[in-house]
Amino acid sequence: MRFRLSWILGAFALLPVSAAFAQDDCSEISSSSQVVRCSEATKNSADSQLNTSYHQLMARLESQYSVDAKLGAEYSAQVKESQRAWIKLRDTNCAVEAFEIDAGKPAYVAVVNNCIAKMSRERSAYLDGIAPDIAGGGSRSCPSSDFAQFLPAFSASAESQKRLTALAVKILVLKRTSDPGRFLPEITAETGASLTFPLMAAIQGRSETVEIETVDDTHMNVVDKRAGNSNIKIFNFAKKSCWALVGIEDWSLSEKELVAPARPGMSRAENLCYQRAEGLGGLGFLEQYRLTAELIEASLENYVCAAASGDPEASLSAARLSLSQMAPQLETSKVEALFKAASTTADGALGYATYFCNGNSTDYSGPCLHPEQAEKEAIRAVSMGSSDAMNYLGSSFESGELGTKDLSRALACYQLSADRSRPQGSEGVKRLVSQDPDLKPSHCL
Repeated sequence: MRFRLSWILGAFALLPVSAAFAQDDCSEISSSSQVVRCSEATKNSADSQLNTSYHQLMARLESQYSVDAKLGAEYSAQVKESQRAWIKLRDTNCAVEAFEIDAGKPAYVAVVNNCIAKMSRERSAYLDGIAPDIAGGGSRSCPSSDFAQFLPAFSASAESQKRLTALAVKILVLKRTSDPGRFLPEITAETGASLTFPLMAAIQGRSETVEIETVDDTHMNVVDKRAGNSNIKIFNFAKKSCWALVGIEDWSLSEKELVAPARPGMSRAENLCYQRAEGLGGLGFLEQYRLTAELIEASLENYVCAAASGDPEASLSAARLSLSQMAPQLETSKVEALFKAASTTADGALGYATYFCNGNSTDYSGPCLHPEQAEKEAIRAVSMGSSDAMNYLGSSFESGELGTKDLSRALACYQLSADRSRPQGSEGVKRLVSQDPDLKPSHCL
């Protein structure tokens, strides 16, 4: 009957709570659900690599056949037709591979996903071998076949990067959609001549903010977090005669993509922070990308930046996200200040009420810590029209959670909510009346 963390989290409670899963070690699988999710991660990774290889091939063809555009267009059309046919073959082959398993079962999904991943990796390697080329002709010596030694040599200068970058480079950038505040990755390909070098700051020695990930024997990723979670870049490398940079994923939001109307009371910098918080958080909560945790952490950092203006929505979003278990938890004094700033709105006042009960905790289950302050803020939220606060007070008066058990007041609060067509309020009214048909509502506020 208690209304605890769900009231704090608000909209965040409706989002998936497994963001950390993206970082799980799938080498130790202990449940069927983990089998499915790990196979989905494997498939998505292979699909991403295949998409990269395909776009790079198309860009190579455009570059290499620039003097004979007609022939290049014919070549590209043939590749597109081949790719469509191959995708159909892959999907039908994988359905055959899982035929003896009941469709929809975890084992069926996992077998299909793993089959798709295997075939996609093989196809990616095949596409990489078509019209291969490396800037500079590849005639100069390769720094090292060992990627750990190659990377510092590659990043040392603009010249070394230019020499060891493929002619066609896949570029991933975040672009705004028609839905305000929502962004999605967009993949294009550029030739080396259109790139501005250096592409990567020099890497010397080990760094906790530079991660090297092995995709397979011939593909490596470098995740560069040196500019912070709001400006992460992932550099994709492929090994042919030598390692070469073949892709750049830019997971930042450039100012030209941030066109939402300015929020009153915020500086320009704070407005940009708010838009980045909304955009990067929206991407993180999709849980479709390797950077799920980093994107959500970046969202929190940007909400805190925007909340410096005192904006109640930014403040409430920061406080909720801090308590969502999906981002690092802020210190108690900061969370309290955020809820206080947010309390000028109905949702913020209700959030402040639950903070007074639960403190800066994501799993508190004891008695309300400060019932008088909690009731005061909840009443303020009701006075501002919050149906959620009406149900919160109804539950509190019904259970005595805030120190006062008063079924007549509980009924009055539930009735206010029911009058707004809120199911929870209607259920509360039915429950109390069924227990005592003579019960009459008194007052909620």
